Amino acid sequence: MSNSLHWLDLSEYLAIAVAVVGAIAAAASSQWIYALVPILISLVLSAINRWRLTKNLHIHDRSLERKLDRELQQQGEVLQQEIAQARSFATALVKQTMAVQKKSEPAVLTAAIGTALPLENRQDVIALAQKFDLHQQLMQSMQAHVTGVEGSLKDVIDLLESNALTDRVEYLECHLMQMSQQLGLGSTELTQSTASSVFSFGDDEPEIDITPLLDMISEDLMSNNLMPENLISGELSGDLWSKPTWNLWQTISAHDDWVRCLSFTPDGGKLVSGSFDKTIKLWQLETGTTIHTLVDHLKGVFALAVSPDGKLLASGSWDDTIKLWNLATGSLIQNLTQHQASVRSLAISPDSKTLVSGSFDQTIVLWSLPDGAVTKTIPALEPVAAIALSTDGKFLVSTGDDGTVKIWSLSSGAMIVESINNKNCIGSLAISPDSRTIAAGTVNGYIVLWQLGNIENGQPPQIELAQTIKAHAGQINACVFSPDGQYLITGSVDGKAKVWYRGEDLRFRDRARSILKGDPGRSVMSVAIDSAGNTVAIGGADGTIQLWQRI
Repeated sequence: MSNSLHWLDLSEYLAIAVAVVGAIAAAASSQWIYALVPILISLVLSAINRWRLTKNLHIHDRSLERKLDRELQQQGEVLQQEIAQARSFATALVKQTMAVQKKSEPAVLTAAIGTALPLENRQDVIALAQKFDLHQQLMQSMQAHVTGVEGSLKDVIDLLESNALTDRVEYLECHLMQMSQQLGLGSTELTQSTASSVFSFGDDEPEIDITPLLDMISEDLMSNNLMPENLISGELSGDLWSKPTWNLWQTISAHDDWVRCLSFTPDGGKLVSGSFDKTIKLWQLETGTTIHTLVDHLKGVFALAVSPDGKLLASGSWDDTIKLWNLATGSLIQNLTQHQASVRSLAISPDSKTLVSGSFDQTIVLWSLPDGAVTKTIPALEPVAAIALSTDGKFLVSTGDDGTVKIWSLSSGAMIVESINNKNCIGSLAISPDSRTIAAGTVNGYIVLWQLGNIENGQPPQIELAQTIKAHAGQINACVFSPDGQYLITGSVDGKAKVWYRGEDLRFRDRARSILKGDPGRSVMSVAIDSAGNTVAIGGADGTIQLWQRI
């Protein structure tokens, strides 16, 4: 190919030279045929050379792409091997540490770890061994003060007895004895003593607060089926437990990768799911079957929004685009390319005329619907991880990696107020139906709640930190309010979706009263609730969707 091109180039240069000579001869003899023929030949040769050059460049680009794909694949395999080696090392290290701990005193354990590990890892693992020792002391302290723990559980039993629920009381008493035996406490009588959850080892030893451990035991009772289903979701009478019961209705094998976003249609009869497998699916909930599968995104789908009139679907992706779809037919209407980085969150105004998008390119963009024209671009000055729109569509809430929450006027695009009292990185955001409460889920498992004031009569809202709740053992990927605003649902990488209810003072309880959990190893990536508040959809990292019904 290169030789042919070389001779074709030489032929083209020769034809140009002949054309020049022919032009001179034609000017001298007035016979223009001498110039016309060489010029036509040189033009044809030039066109052939240009076509071959373009084809050669295309082949070269394809070769580079294949080479780059191979290199990326090789790097991915190397990375997977390194991850597997790290996991194997960590597993072996934990087993070795636990084995040594069972057989050795703390000093011997520390010495064994110090000789078994490289120098750069010794300090971390020695600290871990010390924590193991502290936990062992904590268990010993629990045995010495078990009457206080049992006294607290006896209070709960007395509450249940007062509501004439004999079968549940007997069930709790049975599992209380099983717990005592599992903890090695022996046969101990239940007492009514009012014990503190802060214990001391002696006069000269520091006190240890076992409240987190009690919380963990109580949560495991609910999430690991050590309590009846109706107790898990709080069916019992009284303000403390009178909350709805949730039942796992069906599980759909929906995608081949994370189900990162979910959205119900306004009538609640259909559900839209977006996944990192690059597809969007519309589901008929009654039958669990697929209506449409949308496949135009080039990378994973990160955000979805269904218009309140039920006509449009907006999807945001890691490919930096937003696509507008006809929800009835599944056809693509518009491809919006304003953003320069991944689109992480979407919202549509109550009148279905404005789409709001938040992106990692540090901008918030307002689009008119259905034509997709940009009406306003708001510089957020930081990557936008999540957005939420007030019920009346007058203001917008956004958040990013620095943990701040900003409130923007939708009409002017100006920032109204900014929170300054949270430093935890936020990954999910929701605003209550009455637009008075903002809930944020952080990467370290906290729910942060702000109260909005001064929103009546069109006044600019004021923001005040209301509550901070330690909710999960890992990052909170999703949080949504119920349609009546009386409870909040959060989903986390710890595999749990929890329901948090308001008390009589309108503050959220600091303990979840319902735990929607179908698989302990299944990270929750997305959560959605229908407009009636009767169905909750939970998307998992395993590609499944769980549907829970309120009964």
